This record gives sequence, C-alpha cells and structure tokens, in this order.
Amino acid sequence: MTNHRVHRRRGGFTMVELLVVIGLILFLMSISIVALNGALGIARQRATQTTIRKVHGLMQQRIDAFNRAMEKTNRQQAIDNLKRDLRINYNVFPLDNALDVMTRKLIFKSRFPQNFVESNGPPAPPTGVTYVTAKHQQVTESSALLYWILTSSEVYGIAPVDESEFNSSEVRDTDGDGLNEFVDAWGRPLRFYRWPTHLFRPGTSSTTTGAIGATTSIATTFAPINRTLVGVLWSGLPAAPAVAGELDPLTRDPDDPTGQLKRFVGTSIAAMTFVQNQFSTPNTYHAFLIVSAGPDGANPNGLGMEEPYSGANPWLSPSNTTSPALGVAQGRLGAPANFNAIELNPINDNLTNRQR
Repeated sequence: MTNHRVHRRRGGFTMVELLVVIGLILFLMSISIVALNGALGIARQRATQTTIRKVHGLMQQRIDAFNRAMEKTNRQQAIDNLKRDLRINYNVFPLDNALDVMTRKLIFKSRFPQNFVESNGPPAPPTGVTYVTAKHQQVTESSALLYWILTSSEVYGIAPVDESEFNSSEVRDTDGDGLNEFVDAWGRPLRFYRWPTHLFRPGTSSTTTGAIGATTSIATTFAPINRTLVGVLWSGLPAAPAVAGELDPLTRDPDDPTGQLKRFVGTSIAAMTFVQNQFSTPNTYHAFLIVSAGPDGANPNGLGMEEPYSGANPWLSPSNTTSPALGVAQGRLGAPANFNAIELNPINDNLTNRQR
C-alpha cells in the first residue's frame, strides 16, 4: 500500500512578509516622490528662466532704443533745469558734464521706473479693472512696472508688446490690487533692479556730513568691488586686473565712462547721498537685473536682496532736510539684505537674467 502525502498551499502571507512588502512599497514611493519633486523643481526653474530671458530681451530692445535716441538728443535745456533745481554754485562746481550724465539718468529713470515714487503713482490698470490701493503690496511694484513698461509704454519707437505674448503662468495679479505682474514658476512676482550697483560695492563708507557746494575737505571713500557677492548672480563679468595699478573694469559706470559723477561728489557727503539715492554708486558698473527668489522664495528673506522700492522722496538739495540719508534707499541699488556668509545667503537660489 502506497502512502500519499497531501501538500496544502498556505492561504496567505505571514505578518513579517506583509511588513517587508509594505516597507518596500513605502521606500519606492519615497524615492518616486523625491524624484518627482526634483523634476518639478527643475521644470519650475527652467520655466522661470524662460520667462526672465523673454522679459530681458524685450527690455534690452527698449534700452538700446533709448541709447540711440540719447545720442541724437540735445539735453542742454534739461541740464539748465537741473542746475536750477539743485541750486549749484558754479564757482565750486563748474561741471556741465556731470549734469549731462545726471540728466541722461533722470530721463532713463522716467522711462524705466522701478517703484511708484519714480512713476508718480501706480500705472493705469487694464481696461475695466480698478486699482485697489488697500490691497497693494510694495513688493510687487517693480514687477508691475516691468509689465507696464513692456505692454503699455512706447519707448522711442518701440511699440508696446501685445499682452497675448505672455501666458497665464507668466503674468498674475498676486496682491489683488488690479495690476498685473510678471511672476516666476512659483507664482511670486519677479523683481526689477535698474542700477544694482550695491551688488558690486555693497556699501559706501564716509566720515561726516556736508552740503552740495561745501568748500571744506570731507573724506568720502568707496567700498571695494565685491566679486564674490556679485558673482553669485552675475556670470560673464570681466576678470579682475592682473597687473598692479590697472583699472578694474567694474569700477566704470557705462553711463559715465570718464567719472563725472565722482568729480561732482568730490568730498561732499551730501552730494554722495544725492547721487546714490537718486541714481547709482559713481564709478561702478551696472546693467539692469531681473530676479526671481527661486525655490526658497516662500521665506520672506528668500531673495537675499533689499526690495527695489522706496517710500521716501529721494531728492536732496541744500534746503531739503527731510531726504533720506546715505544708504536709506540702497534697496533700489540692489543691496544685499544681510551680510551673512555667502554660502548661507538665500541669494544663492536666485534666478536672474545675468546667469548664462
């Protein structure tokens, strides 16, 4: 008689086997989520860079048109008006060349404002939309004006861009005030810095005060060029001089190649205050900068730079004692928000039109 063993299959998994399977599933899910988040972050960065490059190209067309127009424009009347407004004593400052530089910069600023003080108020909202002052946030000003410059303002023969050129992911009214802004792929407004000279010279040291036209000798010195800081946001800059005594190309203002503003400032802290708060740091390279705070922008300090707006009247004259002191309006010049170690500064995550 033959014995037959009956083999029965188990009806389920043991608890250990189930835990192993669940652990593997969770592990694979975590890897997938990390990979998905990484891919999404890269996609957002690329989309933001695409928007910034598009806006940069359109802005550059207008700036080139402005430069061509200035070569043919007689600015003597504007120079005379500025001379009158500043009440300059020409026995001390016979500097028509400096006033010509300032006049050109004033015209440039009027065509490319970056805050509502410079534009004499908010731009007109789209047809059928009402501007709501109570909802406006200053952090959106430069982006709203950037949008207005491109879509509503004719600049020396360059017609406004049709709004259809930008899609809904590039334009939004983030604060609900009725004004559209350019936004990054995280939905946050871009920032526009016209003359970000404080990225190159983060600060200016001085010793005392004085008035425009003062005859006393007052020490006024510039901070050195900071290539480590500016290099984070700006690529393709010329190298530092290799020969002692050679002029650093970053100490040259493209609008003022012969240093007329520095001659105007001379040794007057008041003159330096006026020039920096109204224009830019003398003898310092600049070009316009469009910035996104990148993935860390949810942090209020994510940009790592002072905002390009000022609530104060930036004008300064000998009779005006209420104007901001030196450095108060530095945010308009692209000043760093803090001076932490550069590797820890949120400025490292920024995306700009100067990264190539």
